[in-house]
Parts: sequence; C-alpha cells; structure tokens
Amino acid sequence: MKRFFLSPLVRVSFSLTLLTVSMLLIADLLGLIPDTRHAELQSRKFVAESLAVQLSNEITHKRLQSIDQILQSVVERNDIITSVAVRKSNNELVSEFGGHEQYWTLQAGDKSTAKEVLVPLFNGQSRWGSVELTFTGLAGNSGTFSLGSSFLGILLFISLGGFLVYLLFLKRALRELNPDAVIPERVSKALDTLSEGLLIVDQKGFVVFSNLAFAMKMGLKPKELLGKDIGGFGWEKHGKENASLQQPWLDVLAGHAKTRSATLKLKNGLGEVRILTVNASPITATEGKIRGVLITFDDITEVEAKNEALNRALDKLKSSQSEISKQNKELHWLASRDPLTGVLNRRALTQNMDLLFQEAQAQGGELCCVMVDIDHFKSVNDQYGHAVGDETIKLVTQILSECSRSGDLVGRLGGEEFVVVLPDTDIKAAAVIAERMRLGIHRAEKSHIHSELQITSSFGVSALKDGAASASDLLARADKGLYAAKENGRNRVICWSGTMDEGLAAEDVADEALALLINEQPLKAEEKTDTPGPVEKLNTENERYHSSSALLLDRIEQGISRTQRDGSQIAVLLMSVETLQRVEDTLGFAAREKLAREIVGRLKQTLRLTDTVAFCEQDGLLFSVSRMGDNGVSIVLTDLEQPEIVTNILQRIFSLFKAPIDVESNEIYLNLNVGVSLYPRDGEDAETLIRNAGSAMREGAITRGDNSFHFFSEEINQRARKQIELEAALYRALERDEFVVHYQPKINLITGAVSSLEALVRWQHPQWGMVLPNDFIPLAEQTGLIEKIDRWVIRSVCRQISFWQEAGYGTMPVAVNLSPSEFRNPDLADHIIKVVDEFGIPAKALQIEITETAVMDCMDSATSILEKLSSAGMDIYLDDFGTGYSSLIYLKRFPISIVKIDRSFVAGLMEDSSDAAIVSATIAMSQALGLRVVAEGVETEEQLRFLQDLQCDEVQGYLTSRPLPKEQMNELLAHPETIRRMVLGDRSRGSKAMEAQGLEDGLGMIGVVNEFPLKRWN
Repeated sequence: MKRFFLSPLVRVSFSLTLLTVSMLLIADLLGLIPDTRHAELQSRKFVAESLAVQLSNEITHKRLQSIDQILQSVVERNDIITSVAVRKSNNELVSEFGGHEQYWTLQAGDKSTAKEVLVPLFNGQSRWGSVELTFTGLAGNSGTFSLGSSFLGILLFISLGGFLVYLLFLKRALRELNPDAVIPERVSKALDTLSEGLLIVDQKGFVVFSNLAFAMKMGLKPKELLGKDIGGFGWEKHGKENASLQQPWLDVLAGHAKTRSATLKLKNGLGEVRILTVNASPITATEGKIRGVLITFDDITEVEAKNEALNRALDKLKSSQSEISKQNKELHWLASRDPLTGVLNRRALTQNMDLLFQEAQAQGGELCCVMVDIDHFKSVNDQYGHAVGDETIKLVTQILSECSRSGDLVGRLGGEEFVVVLPDTDIKAAAVIAERMRLGIHRAEKSHIHSELQITSSFGVSALKDGAASASDLLARADKGLYAAKENGRNRVICWSGTMDEGLAAEDVADEALALLINEQPLKAEEKTDTPGPVEKLNTENERYHSSSALLLDRIEQGISRTQRDGSQIAVLLMSVETLQRVEDTLGFAAREKLAREIVGRLKQTLRLTDTVAFCEQDGLLFSVSRMGDNGVSIVLTDLEQPEIVTNILQRIFSLFKAPIDVESNEIYLNLNVGVSLYPRDGEDAETLIRNAGSAMREGAITRGDNSFHFFSEEINQRARKQIELEAALYRALERDEFVVHYQPKINLITGAVSSLEALVRWQHPQWGMVLPNDFIPLAEQTGLIEKIDRWVIRSVCRQISFWQEAGYGTMPVAVNLSPSEFRNPDLADHIIKVVDEFGIPAKALQIEITETAVMDCMDSATSILEKLSSAGMDIYLDDFGTGYSSLIYLKRFPISIVKIDRSFVAGLMEDSSDAAIVSATIAMSQALGLRVVAEGVETEEQLRFLQDLQCDEVQGYLTSRPLPKEQMNELLAHPETIRRMVLGDRSRGSKAMEAQGLEDGLGMIGVVNEFPLKRWN
C-alpha cells in the first residue's frame, strides 16, 4: 500500500487534484463563481409577476372560474412552488391550491420574503386583491465552507473524482498504444458521437477509420468497413452542378490546394439511396506530405426530398401562371378582335387609329385611311343566305389582310364595312394599295363559296395631309370618298379631296393608281416634313404609353401571323435613349419631345433607305417605329428572310447617331442601348419578344456600357427573373416605409467616449426579414432608386440628431454614406444643407462618408460638392482607405477631415506583419497631415490594444457595438460606461500583441490526427 501511495503516478495525480482545487478556491475568492441564490430569486420574482399579469387579465375579463385551474397548473408545473392563493383586498380568500394556509405566515403590511411572495392584482386601474405564493427554501450559498454550501460539495466531488480521473487518465496515457489502431480509442469514441458521417482513408483510398454514423448509413458495422476501397462504394453524382466535379477525396490525394464540396448519391447494402454533401481535408505529416484524407458526410436526403417537392409545386405554379397568361391573351384577343373575321373590332380599331393619328401629327408624318364596303351585300344575304354572306365577309377580310403591309391596321367597322389604316403612306400610294385590294376582291376565286356568286367592293381613301383634324375626321372623309365611289358606279377607288370636285378628282387619282399597278412602280411614302406636330400635354402621357404598348403588341402579332404563313422571321428592337431624360431635365419637356421626334424620323428615313438586296429578295424593308415610354423607341422588323440583316441595320443606326442632333441651338449626342429578340427563336408571342428584348437591352447596358446592342439569350432571362422579384420588392419598400436606419458608434481611444456614429441603412422586409445593404444597394443603383434611398436616410438621420439634442444627449455627429451616382447631381450639396437647416441642427452634426470610387468618374463635380459641404461645416470621411488606388492626391485635392482604415487590414493585424505595417504607416501619415484616423472592423480586444499602441484616434466595430436601431442606441448613449471601461481597461495585453509573431496551426480534429506518430500509418 505504501508503495502505491509513493508511486509517481499517484503523486502526479494528487498534485493535479490540489492544483484544480486551488484554482476553484481562487475563483471563488475573486467572485468568479456565480451566485445561484441571486439567480433563483430573480426566477421567483419573474414567476410571481407573470402569474399576477395572467390573473389580472382573467379578473379584468371577469373569468374568475378559470383561476382555480391556473393556480393548480402553476403549482404542479413548478417544483419550487409549494402553494398559491388569490385573496381579495378585503382579505377574502377566493381560491388556493397546495394547502396554502399551512405555509403562509405573512401578515398584513409585511414585505415579501424569499419563501413567501405577495403580488398585487389589478382590475383596470384599481387594485382588486393579491396573489400569494410560497416557495421551497433556497439552495444554501452562505459561505465557501458552510456544510450546506453547494460549492463545498462541488469541491469535495472534484477533489475525489478528479484524483480518480487523473489517475486513470495518466495510467492510460502511459500504456503502450495498440500498434494496429490508427485512431486512439478516445478519439474514435468522440467521433462516434458526431451526427455527421466521417471516414479516414490512406494515400491509396483504403478506409482506415469509420465512425458509427457513416457505418449506419452504409448498413454495416464500423469494423466491417476497414480496409475497403472507398471508390468501390457505388458513388453517383447528384445534380447538374456536380456533373463536372470528381470525388473530393481524389482532389485532395492529387495534391490540389483548394477542393470544393460535392453532393453525391450512395446506395447502401439495404438498398437505400442516400444523398450526401461530401467535404474532404488532407491529413499531412510534419514535412507536409499527405498521409491520408479526412472525409465528412452530411446526409441531406430529407432536405433534397423537400426541395424536390417544392420544385414540383413551383412547376405547377409556373404552369398555372402560364395558363393564366394564355387565358389573359385570349381575353385580350376576344376584347379587341372581331369574332367572325379575326381582324380588329370597332373599339380596338378606333383606339389604335387615334394613336397612329397623334403619332403622325406629332412627327409631321403621313397617315391614310381606306374605307371598304362590299357592294350589294344585302342582296348576297337575301339571295344566297347568311352563311354565304359570312363566308363572303371572311374572304374579303383575307384579301384585305394579304394586300396590307406589316404595321397597317385592318379592322371591321361593322356589317360589310372595313377600314384599313396605312401609316407613313401618302394618298397616291394608298390609292395603289386600295386598287390592289379592289382587284384582288374582284378576281378572287369564289366558287368554293357559291358557284354563281360575284363580289365587288368600293373604296374611299383619305389622307391626314389633306387637312384632317382628328382620326374620326379622317375616317369621315374616307367614308365620303366611299359614298362617292358608290354614287359613281361602285367597284372603284375614290380619294377624297376638299380642294376639287370629289367625283372627277377621285376618278383621276384612281386611274393613276391603276397605272402605277400596271407599270409596277414602287410605292414611295411622302417625305417627312420638318414641321413638328403639336406637343401632347403631360397629363396624357400615361394614356399614350399604354395605347402605344397595345399598338406595338398588335403590330408584332400581325407580323407573327404573316410569318407563320410564309416562314419568315421578325426582329423586335427596344432602344433606350437616356439622353432624352437628360434633355428634359436641362432644356425642358418640349425640347425632349422635339428630340424624340427627330430620333424617330431619322430612324424611319434610315430604315427606308436600307439596302436589303444582299439579304432578301424584297425591294424594301418592312418595319414600324414608335415611341415606347418616355425614353424608349421600339422598332419591329417583319418579313425577314435572313436575321443577319438585323446586325447590318444596328450598325447603320449607331453610325447614324454618331453625329449630334441640333435641339434649340444645342448639339445633343445620344447614348443608346438596344436589345434585340427574334421570332421564333426568342419567343412565340408579342409579350415575350418585348420582354426578352428589354432584358437584352438592360444586360447590354450593364456589361458593355452605353452605345451598345445585345441579342437576347436564355442566361439573360434567368438572371433577370432572379432580380425581378427583388426589384419589385425594393420599389414597394420605399412605398411601405420598410427601410430603417441602424447606428454604429465610433469610440475615442483616449477618452473611451462615443465620439460619433455611422448611419447604416437596413431593409426590414416583412417576409424575408432583415436584408443587408450588399444585397439591395447595387440593385438600387442600377434601378435609380439609390437617390431616393439616400435622401430618405439623410432626412431620417437629421431627424434623429434633432431628437437626441432635445433629449439631452447633446449634438451627436452622425456620418452618412453617399452613393457614387449622387455626385453627378450638381444640386446635391444644396439639398443636404437645406435638410440640415430644416431640422435646425448644426452642420457639424452631419458627416459625409465617401470612397475613392465615388469620386473618380466625376472628379470636378465631386470636388465642388465636397468643398461646399465642408465650407458649411461638415466633416468629410475618406472611407475604405487602402483598398482602391490609395492615391494621396485625394487627401490633397478633397477637403478630407478623417481617414477610415479598411476592415480588411484591421482583420489581419495580429497575423500579418504587412497589414500591421500598412495600418501603422496610414496612421502616421494621416496624423502628419492633420487628419484623424478611424479603424473600422475592430472585433477583438487584441486589435483594440494594438491600435491604441499605434495611437489611432478612433475605432469602430463589433467589439464595441454592432449597428443598433435608434431605440437601442438611445440606451447606449445613456449608459456608455461599459464601452468606456473596455477601452480604458488593462492595456498590457496590447503590448504583448505587438510582440506576437503568429498563431499555432493544426488545432482541432485534423491537428489531433496530424500529430499522431507517422509510424502508425506505415
């Protein structure tokens, strides 16, 4: 026995036990052992107050019968409560549970104790009674060496238990390890507790260890997997994104430094298929040689099953949306089409004709109207029946549509009357088209309708240039021409003119049209005059936009119908002209409209003169050009035999607009972006073609900049779909006031006080929760919403500064970040100063943070804005210093007051000597220039002490405080002692941090395996 107690093993174990006990005693002496008595008292207080609130609610709502049940539930569910009772103010006992009278000893006027608690109950504003609770005794904590002290029990337990544990541990450590065991038993047991599967394989891929979780996935025991080739387990790749990836452990064994996780399928011995996310890490020897691979497997089978179910539901939703869209299109078709013939009905015809009239009038172009009537149609119905009459109407409609051009409007006015509207066509060309239609009807094969049927039609033609005041006036004049044709023998074309005798003049024009047809002379539209039409009023812009969109859709649908007959193609070009907005902002609305008319006119002229012989057999290009929205122009090219002509046309368009356009003695250069979609490759209906052309236009603007064109691709469509939901929600966020401002303090390293704050905008979405700026600020800049967001932030910050002043916190400076796009606005400084004056705060209270990239694109404008703000008294921060060009010219040229060191350098202070040197040099240089320095991204106390030793002025980061909403920031400003104590505490650790050279690697599970003797792997 004596020999046992004198053995080194026992003596070391006893020494370790004494050391452990000594540390516990010192911890108790320093007050580090938590006071459980206080926590238990707080718990009892919380239970009593919660019960009082619940009972008061029942009393207020006169539900006294539920009190018994509540009291019983409280006693039965809380072991520390022995009894509870409710007593009225007159001392009448209402209810009790747990034999309350035998435990309750407090008299009237006595205060609550640890074992007996009295809480008042209220009915509305008046006291109704009280709830009485008795508790079990508190756990003893009167002193370290008290017999009832739980700490003494812990001390005795650790003394005896620790001695035995240390003894067994050291005894086991000194025992020779099993040479066949690669993983120590203690480690393997720890690994068996993991829910993730884990394998360790050697250099050849043979399993040397499997934890219990992976073995269960395989349907085997861990020992049964030892020595097996991991490649023979029947792995399969899962998902398209993993098709090109090889198994991760193979990358590791091949020596690749970076490996990606992969998702694999595994079929086990029970026939089950598991889907696993696989990660692999190398196990290296001291010299860096790879000794094996540690592989982890996360079972995501259930997650994948749920994802598949969600995808099926999403597919059903998309199918439903597609069906709804299809039905909407059908409804639109029914609402705008004649049910018998399929051409435009009277309402849609007059609406689109009004729009074409306004467009032609505004652009100084031409527009003709042809009115058609089937001769003696009543006799056809009377003689052959209504069925033959209907077939006759269909035949006439077919001929009118075939003889019209893409972009022309064909509609049924009612009965046997039709109207054809011809944009960009003069009266002579319209007469030729009308004569072609008349001959087509006269010579058409009618035997399939009735063998004895003869059909002729009369035509009346009118032109805008002859003085028509409105679309209805133009139609009325065509009707008069039609009446004259009927009066002069029918089956003829008559052009109305107010300056000559209708009948004779009409016959002369019709004869000329017939001569043109015989000689096959090409049709020429009347040249556009330079006289602009009347400018539409602003209150009609929205109506014009929707009407223009409807007309564009109709033109594309007409083109699709023709394309389906002859196998040609259609191109839809959407052009964004941002210059139009700039002209309106500087020269006014009238100047913008003049420029827009000039752009459309030049486009039409260029397209008319485009040589198409090299690409197709047709003599001229069939097209339509129209405005789309405020800054857009749409071009529809139809009957294309080869789509290659589109690129040629685009090159001509960009070449055309290289030269400036003169508007009110100003030379205007255009910034264009064009998106192109082709039928049938990029869409099978008008809406899809327009949407895809718009996506291509936006993609080109982002990837290629101004003055570029971009053809649509499916990748663009997928990216656009991902952004569309976020963009729509972003617009609604402004309307619904979903943005909030959080504030992060900057701490003075000398005084420990909060010297200023930085305002950080957050998006509190009702479904998605808190959306961080990196997720929505870039989109806001692309969509132009960033200006509204910045303005909202500035107003919110000024309002909050004013509140803090009135609340007695003094003038707390707050910095706001400005987007680079803001510096293109020369009125930015005036606006900010105006807001500051509006809220009555000193200019010094608002600080401005900029980055190098914010001012690079507009150096002169930014300099003027910043100097104006600085002159008003605002401090200017240069943010993220060191990550851009870090040019000292910015410190010299701009009125910078404070430099902020980027968080990427602060994060590497303790590990990277280069980062430490950069930070030290930046601080020294800035202070030599008279600038203050703020280090952002401070997250550890070592970083804080290091920066103090470098004499940095201020710090900002999660160590001192996260960005807080204004309510929590109020609390921090009212009680800043915690931060002050942290900053002004023991700084000795900072000096030690300055001397630190690095941190040891190899921690964690990989480190345990790496440190295991190399001979165990041989």
